[in-house]
Amino acid sequence: MPNLLCMVATPTRELFSGEIAYADVPGSEGNYGVLSGHEMLVAKNSPGVLTLWMDAAGNEKRRFALYEGATQVYADRLTILARFGVDADSIDVEAVRKKADGMRERVAELEAKHADDPEVESYGAILETSRARLAWYETQLRVAEGAPAK
Repeated sequence: MPNLLCMVATPTRELFSGEIAYADVPGSEGNYGVLSGHEMLVAKNSPGVLTLWMDAAGNEKRRFALYEGATQVYADRLTILARFGVDADSIDVEAVRKKADGMRERVAELEAKHADDPEVESYGAILETSRARLAWYETQLRVAEGAPAK
């Protein structure tokens, strides 16, 4: 069976580009598979693990932790764009745990400020961005620890 051309990227960098045999993608309605010849598709990603099979037998795989984004399949090209993403095998659990702890504190501070003065729009915007960053850190920790990414 012919291979798919695949690209995985975030807004700031390319995580992977090359040929693959199969992809297991974390979609908004659950994981789904993509093979060569797949119907055209545009789908929303959920936080989770993207698994790329480099060969048809699945002997060589690459895994990426992803947070949100979208996937497109068109003409044997698979494009996965994530809000945040990292090679799952390179997650530094202690560093991510430290970032998550700091972000939890930041979110609590922003929630208190926003509750005291809900009219200040910047508190709400910064708060939502901080919550997304915290969710990304928590996704990485679940992936590294082998738990479902939610």
